[in-house]
Amino acid sequence: MAINRKRDLRQTLLSLAHFFAHESCGKCLPCQLGTQRQLEILVRVAEGKASKADILALEDIGFTMTNASLCGLGMTASTAILSALERWPYFFVNNR
Repeated sequence: MAINRKRDLRQTLLSLAHFFAHESCGKCLPCQLGTQRQLEILVRVAEGKASKADILALEDIGFTMTNASLCGLGMTASTAILSALERWPYFFVNNR
């Protein structure tokens, strides 16, 4: 997915998180719980209310999902989030 400066990164990631949380089959806990937690945290990010602990949790959740999920959906559900955290960390902690 490619986006330009006109797209709101927070809203884009939130939309992706909604998709993955909805599509998770729930068979494995890393994906079932991880997609829900990602969504909850990204709601706070979009509202400008995320804490440093939330950001650390996103990284931890992403790592766990990538390495412990049973299918491709769970293994890739955090890819965009982890990429954005690496490239634009200020989008996650600054208020709107």
